[in-house]
Amino acid sequence: MFYKPSKVAIFPQVIKSLAVTAMLGFLTACGATSGGNREPLLTDSNSKLPYVDAGPDQTVKVQSNITLSGSGSDRDGSIASYQWTQTSGKAVIIDNPNRPDISFRAPKGITEQQITLQLTVTDNEGATNSDSLAITVVPMTPEEAALALDNALKKIGHLVNVVTLPPYPDEKQAVATVEGIDINNNGTRDDLEHIIYQGMNLLDGVTLDTYNHMIYIINMIQPSDKAVENSISKVAIYCSYQALPENVKKEMPLGFVYMIVLDTQARKTAHYRSVMSAPRNLGPELCVSA
Repeated sequence: MFYKPSKVAIFPQVIKSLAVTAMLGFLTACGATSGGNREPLLTDSNSKLPYVDAGPDQTVKVQSNITLSGSGSDRDGSIASYQWTQTSGKAVIIDNPNRPDISFRAPKGITEQQITLQLTVTDNEGATNSDSLAITVVPMTPEEAALALDNALKKIGHLVNVVTLPPYPDEKQAVATVEGIDINNNGTRDDLEHIIYQGMNLLDGVTLDTYNHMIYIINMIQPSDKAVENSISKVAIYCSYQALPENVKKEMPLGFVYMIVLDTQARKTAHYRSVMSAPRNLGPELCVSA
């Protein structure tokens, strides 16, 4: 009689247990541990990456001046170099990008935008590490934009360091009389001095003499509080105006000059009561010296 060997039943739980045991043995042989931390092979355990901090994220206004202070350190050595780079957003110009502290100007824009900068440090053994920060650039309000423009005009131009403007007068006081407000007592309304300054300051070739020449013309047009018959010569005004540089005349036509001086009905009335008769059509031939 032959005996047929019977099959040995292996329960699923036993199969699962054997599979887990085999897998653990394989992982242990490859250097893994049950804790989940993996040390790369062929890595010098004494070498550590340097620490780097680019700083916190920021929200700034367009065209504002920004200063960032990054930092780096190395537990087993020293920091050999710093390098800032821009990784996204409208391009900015970074001053001294190879130093931990940098400065730059936020880009222009009429909508909110974001730029990203990255600081990379390298230690004395050549190991590197990087950190990034995001800068959100928001547009100015209309009031902030007007103030920024006013401040910019005060800092640039040909007349900045040579002309001292009087305080800007209150608008109601400036139009209260024919002669207006003249705080610096130079014979010219303070509001006109500001208008002429703003109109000429950024024009090419403008000098203090050019500015004073325009002020002289303003004073020729500007009437006194009481009309004085035959005290204003339109021919003299026209001929004096012709001596201005061409770019100034193009930017500030004589008609515009009259308009800003005679900006109220009282001033127009006083002017025309004081003006002496003149040819209807003024021309260069009237200005030729005899």
